[in-house]
Amino acid sequence: MSTYLITGAAGFVGKYIVERILASEPDALVVGTDMAVSSGAAPRTGPRFEAIALDMLDRTGLDEVIRRWKPGRIIHLASHSSVASSWQDPVDSFLNNTNIFLNLIESVKQNCPSSRILSVGSSEEYGAVGPEELPLKETRPLRPTSPYGVARVSQEMLSQVYAQGFGLDLVITRSFNHVGPRQRETFFIPGLVKQFASAKAAGAARVEILAGDMNVIRDFTDVRDIVRAYLLLLEHGRAGEIYNVCSGKGYLLEDIVHMLEKISGIKAHIVIDPARIRPVENPAIVGDNHKLRTECEWRPRYDLATTLSQILDYYRDPDSYVVVDDSE
Repeated sequence: MSTYLITGAAGFVGKYIVERILASEPDALVVGTDMAVSSGAAPRTGPRFEAIALDMLDRTGLDEVIRRWKPGRIIHLASHSSVASSWQDPVDSFLNNTNIFLNLIESVKQNCPSSRILSVGSSEEYGAVGPEELPLKETRPLRPTSPYGVARVSQEMLSQVYAQGFGLDLVITRSFNHVGPRQRETFFIPGLVKQFASAKAAGAARVEILAGDMNVIRDFTDVRDIVRAYLLLLEHGRAGEIYNVCSGKGYLLEDIVHMLEKISGIKAHIVIDPARIRPVENPAIVGDNHKLRTECEWRPRYDLATTLSQILDYYRDPDSYVVVDDSE
């Protein structure tokens, strides 16, 4: 029986990963750690899933988990993942994102050095780029422009130090924006879709959208495609290597509003909220996924319009909505 450890298992991506492993690998045991496993955000403890409440800054508790379960595969998702909140509390963002990862790899090194670890990073590591640099390749120099981005670069550099210096089996991602049903409304797309869903439920023909800078371009990938990429990287990724996980397509944020107008039948009026403007904004972030596609034979199976439609369906009835991966 193969054993997975998923940190941040109660989070947006974590829940999808747990569900997919349990559905596709009947002999797998999944151990999921999170600070909020009792929130209902992750599957309940069962015959093949063990939920453990853990603050990963607690090194003693983390050591106990690693020693007890000896996971063969680890996906590290636990993080403070909001770029906006990293501006509000940069010390908390940096220390948590960096130190929880350092605790993890130190514990693995001492207690279960044969584990294969997927270190999930971010496209925010690239920072501000010019149009001539797009799409972004893994070889491009990193110039992060947010406290969150700096923390992710630190995690990536630690990954390479431990892979090269201590021989740990680490595969590294730079993951671009991902979306899907059940994502927190503090992120752009779910917050936007919920406003459309609320207007539709109220029978309104028009919705006022409060937004930040809408003239930026982002690369969005459905969370189910992201999960497939992570599991393929655990299987086929090369130790110490970095892989962009992205769709390879850029979308102007304002155009996403227009897509939702078409899907929902509701017109939108965009109102720029100065409080939502970040101190530094990357004008365009679009990735090159050639390395992931060629080495892992991965392809995105969901287009953004389909994902937006499914998020809208989710907000119509969140309590009874069932997420289905129908991409196979």
